[in-house]
Amino acid sequence: MVQHGRALERSSLKTDISSARNGTGATRVLKDTTLRGMAVNTAMVGLAGALVSTSVSLFLAGPVGATPLMTGLFFSARGVLEIAAGLTVGTLSDRMLNRRTLLMLCPLLSAAGALSYAAFRDYLLLLATGAVLFGLGGAGFAQIFAYNRDYAQSHALDSTLLNSILRSITSVCWIIGPPLGFLVVDAQGFAPLYLLAAFLYAMSGLLCRCLLPDLPRDPVKRKSVGNPFTGPGRPLLLLLPAVVLFLAVNSIYQINIALFVTLDLGLRPSFTGLMIGLAAALEVPVIVLTGRYAHRLGAWRLVLGAAAVSALFFATLPFVHSPAALLLSQLPGAACTGVLLSLPLSLLQDALPGRAGTASSLYTSSQQAGILLAGATAGVVTQWAGYTAVFFVCAGLSTAAAFLVAAGWRAVTRHGARPDAGGRSESKSGKDAEPGTSPTADR
Repeated sequence: MVQHGRALERSSLKTDISSARNGTGATRVLKDTTLRGMAVNTAMVGLAGALVSTSVSLFLAGPVGATPLMTGLFFSARGVLEIAAGLTVGTLSDRMLNRRTLLMLCPLLSAAGALSYAAFRDYLLLLATGAVLFGLGGAGFAQIFAYNRDYAQSHALDSTLLNSILRSITSVCWIIGPPLGFLVVDAQGFAPLYLLAAFLYAMSGLLCRCLLPDLPRDPVKRKSVGNPFTGPGRPLLLLLPAVVLFLAVNSIYQINIALFVTLDLGLRPSFTGLMIGLAAALEVPVIVLTGRYAHRLGAWRLVLGAAAVSALFFATLPFVHSPAALLLSQLPGAACTGVLLSLPLSLLQDALPGRAGTASSLYTSSQQAGILLAGATAGVVTQWAGYTAVFFVCAGLSTAAAFLVAAGWRAVTRHGARPDAGGRSESKSGKDAEPGTSPTADR
């Protein structure tokens, strides 16, 4: 079923409901020592990431004294490193006997990066240490879910179910992390914040060493390497740049919103944390409703509608100034974000039938490419036009992505694979395709 292709990051709650019915979800996690360790590890990495990611732009603009252009270049450098590290680590992990070594090493690199943020205030030194260490350490996040999948397969568990449950923990961390992080900044400054993040990362690496077992993998599977670009169809070629734009817009928002709220509007940093936490909480019902109605409305249609809402959201955001209005604006923002960061992975998996891992790798690469584009765009636009103008650029990027999605949807229907409401394809002969397959993509 295409519902199983729902993005790993955003399908957690619906999967939890089904798991509760068959007695395998959170109950199994609580009873299994290894699963408990994986859950705690995911929470530590997720919370540390939420503390760091939402505060870096304000940290660079404040204590470091970086210009908007320098801030953009910092994020761009980190994006390039994460793309290279992600592809390298991903390939290496598929050839390794087990993934636990990378699960231990990557959090320790991130911990060292957080320590550099706490200790240094020189821009070039931070770029040479923090960006590099986080660029390499960030590759470990995908390895968490790869390890989860290996464990599920070796213990006859549903890997999608397990990944979804553990990913929901990260979603909760993004509700808690930003408000907590900015409260720490308000009370103690940036150094204690990054020391806390370093502690969480280091504990994650130690936990992987002590609690997670080795999972030897099939040598045949370790040696097999697939070509991620085999047989790309027109829908895939149109969808991939749209996904990059979606993720770029989301990253630009994360980079710019703290600066817009504090510097342009004069509000406290803690209010930014409240906004981000509220948006993450509002995305929860969006995920549930998206999973429930995607079959009826269609994944392509939902993504196209969310892209249009995103364009409208960013076009009106510069005119929103009061705290109450900013909080209300998180409703449409969360609505489009919940769809745009979840359903595109399902569409990528439809475009590459039988290669869900390849589709996930493409999605991850698109995410890093979006970060790269976001850093360059936010830095250049802010340097010359100010923080408010960045949102108009986001509106334009969302509009361009909407046109790409519309063209991809048209290509799907034209080339013999008519997607039903859930994204499952139906051939022109009237026979339903197998779940997760597409006659067009096969051709």
